[in-house]
Amino acid sequence: MVADETVSRMHAELSLAPEGVLLTDLGSRNGTYYLGQRVQRIALALGSRFRIGNTELSLECDRQTLDHLQPAEITSYGGALGLSSRMRRLFAVLLRLESSLTNVLLEGETGTGKDLLARAIHDHSQLSSGPYVAINCGMLDRGLARSELFGHKKGAFTGAIENRIGAFEAASGGTLFLDEIGELPLDVQPALLRALESSAIVRIGETVERRLNVRVVAATNVDLGVAAEQKAFRADLYYRLAVVTLRLPPLRERTEDLDALTRHFAEQLGLREIPAELMDELRRRTWPGNVRELRNVLQAYHAVGSFDMNAAGEPNELEGALSRWLNPTADYAVQKQALLDTFQRVYLTLLLRHTQGNQSEAARISGLQRSYLGQLLAKANSSGSR
Repeated sequence: MVADETVSRMHAELSLAPEGVLLTDLGSRNGTYYLGQRVQRIALALGSRFRIGNTELSLECDRQTLDHLQPAEITSYGGALGLSSRMRRLFAVLLRLESSLTNVLLEGETGTGKDLLARAIHDHSQLSSGPYVAINCGMLDRGLARSELFGHKKGAFTGAIENRIGAFEAASGGTLFLDEIGELPLDVQPALLRALESSAIVRIGETVERRLNVRVVAATNVDLGVAAEQKAFRADLYYRLAVVTLRLPPLRERTEDLDALTRHFAEQLGLREIPAELMDELRRRTWPGNVRELRNVLQAYHAVGSFDMNAAGEPNELEGALSRWLNPTADYAVQKQALLDTFQRVYLTLLLRHTQGNQSEAARISGLQRSYLGQLLAKANSSGSR
């Protein structure tokens, strides 16, 4: 019951529907509103906010029920593997979510398998026959992030040489995976929030809304709740993304899975046997790089046929170079952007050298759309000429 004089005795009804939660106004006196518009009947996703009379309500998932689910009997989900109770409890939640299209936020350290689980969520959902589009927000050029997500009209800005759809349109009817969502520039976050709330986007340079059916799965290796409190991430966007939050435990917190994961990767690589001394060393490590590090160690062992126990935990050449270059007392965002600009410039130079200047072939090899590659090249040439 809502204690509000502006709310009618039989104001609105909520019911489950295949596309989400159906909100129906029951002929109320003061109306039912969603995104400022009066509605009679509308399907909403979990996390949506609506108003009846003067009272604003939010559709929230029963997180307590999910948190207390008993571990599932299965020990794998998609490509994810786990015998530990923490992983099997995670699989139990995922099984429960298969009939839902609610947004999901995956939290976990780098290398815990968030991308693998995001793909599994898509493959086990009602949208599995639709497209799966993955975007790493940490690698988006700050000046092109809006275009990458929402697309643009030809001539909307310098370098926009043709109409281009963004990731949301490309994922229509399927799932959009936003990896490293905490790295999304603050000035782009309001547009993402609007897209999630209205299920519609507007391309840069246009005014027409394009309605889409897209499920969003986001991932982060930082605590977005803390980031929101510190104003480093929009709180309203955080709550819209975190309808269901799933935490992937680091490998050091599920060491009972180590042997099974090692056997799994060994089988994939065609390794018949893992030496006892290698297994002993694997069990002693703390795995800061998590499951990805374990897989890389086994790939290295398979490639060279030996395992350097002393060097295994040392930083690789790239990490060493970054350690010498990065300044822990300087601004994070400035250094990250400088690093990204350098990566793009060097990568594009090597790519075009490899293709002898053939940009169509470069786009095919890099997996970038031809128009987006052109934007990156124009930017790199512009910065290089200054």
